[in-house]
Formats: sequence, structure tokens, C-alpha cells
Amino acid sequence: MRQLITTIFLLTLNFVCGQEFTYPSIINQGKDIDSFIPNGWTLLDSTRGDLNNDNQNDLVLIIQYKDSVTLINNEFDYKDTVLTQPRILIILFQNKETNQYQLLEQSNSFILNHDNPEMEDPYQDISISNGFLKIDFQISMNMDGWGMSNNSYKFRYQDNQFVLIGADYNSVNQCSRETEDRSYDFLTQKVKVAKGTIESKKKEIEWWTIDIKELKTIKTFKQPFTWEVEKGFYL
Repeated sequence: MRQLITTIFLLTLNFVCGQEFTYPSIINQGKDIDSFIPNGWTLLDSTRGDLNNDNQNDLVLIIQYKDSVTLINNEFDYKDTVLTQPRILIILFQNKETNQYQLLEQSNSFILNHDNPEMEDPYQDISISNGFLKIDFQISMNMDGWGMSNNSYKFRYQDNQFVLIGADYNSVNQCSRETEDRSYDFLTQKVKVAKGTIESKKKEIEWWTIDIKELKTIKTFKQPFTWEVEKGFYL
């Protein structure tokens, strides 16, 4: 079906603004993980690795609010409320001289919340490998699901920001047994599309060019599944 019904209607239009809830500002410098977790928040996930080629062990955290809060959705004149535990992505560089961590990035929107009880938690994993930060999501229904998709985003630190250089989309339709894999290289502006079925290893491969005016960053790519990278297809 059409990109999992446009990724469950853009994850129920997950851009939200709160009534009383406000996101905290993460401190600029600290000595360890606990230093960057505000009161009322808890560590959801973390990973270490060198992100800026200085042979230091940088740190990426995902923290989650301990309590559930009600947020209001105002996208596209569609108003609803969701009960969720907000999340924050934190990227820290290690300073080899001071042995302290320095805040490089805080995103209050890129890590998807688990705000739909009929879906599995969309967040899957973060990892650092060869200087790249990879963030993985999965869209899957708990019961009577007809499809599932996985999205991975790969960021590289350049020009003092985290630039999205690649992304992968993999989907399977449990009814038709059809699969579709898309691999994007935003540096070359190429996409590889492979279509097939669960039963067969053989896939139909196509390559085409996409028109990217400007590379996305964590700051400008606010949230997964909201960028119409191709007509009718959202990353």
C-alpha cells in the first residue's frame, strides 16, 4: 500500500506543541552522562564513538521524560491530543584537554515519541561507525498489521553541523508479500530502488536521480517521515 498509508499519516501528524510542558535547555558542558540528564528525565539510549575525527570518544544520548504528558496537535488544521513521554536527542563532543563533554546538538523533535498504543515504539537504535551517526526507526502495528517499514538515517559532522548524507527505507507488505527497498545517497543525489517479494531473492533494481537543492541537517530536518523527498514519498 502507498508507503504504509504515508507512514501512518505521518505518524498521526506528530508535530505537536504542548500546553504546559516545555522542553529543558541542556547544559553546555559536563563530565558524564548524568550531567546532561535534567530532573524529571531518564536515559533511554546512548552510544559512543568518534564523530569529528579527533580520536575522542564522543557521546550521543536519547533521554525521555519520566511522566506522560498531554500534547496538542495543530498540524494542517487537524487538532487532537496525544499522551506521550517526550524525548530529546543530545550530541556531545569529548574535549581531550578538559576531559569534559561539550554540547553540540539538541533536538526535541527528531526522536519519535511512542504516542500510539496500536503501534510498536517507532524508535529502534542509534549507533556510531566510521564517523557516521546512524538513527533507526520502525513503523509496525501491534495487531492486524498489514505492513512494516524500517527507516535509517545517516548523519556526518561537517561544516559545524550534522548533515544527512544518506537514508534507507525497507518495507514489506504482509498481504501481498511484496518488498521495497530504497537507498538514498544525498551527496551524489542518487537513489537505488529494489522491488521483490518475501519468497524470492530476485529483485528488480532501478536507479534514478533526485533533485536535492540543499542537504538536510538535524536542525532543518525536524522529524522523520515529514520530508517529501520524492513526489508522494516521505522520509
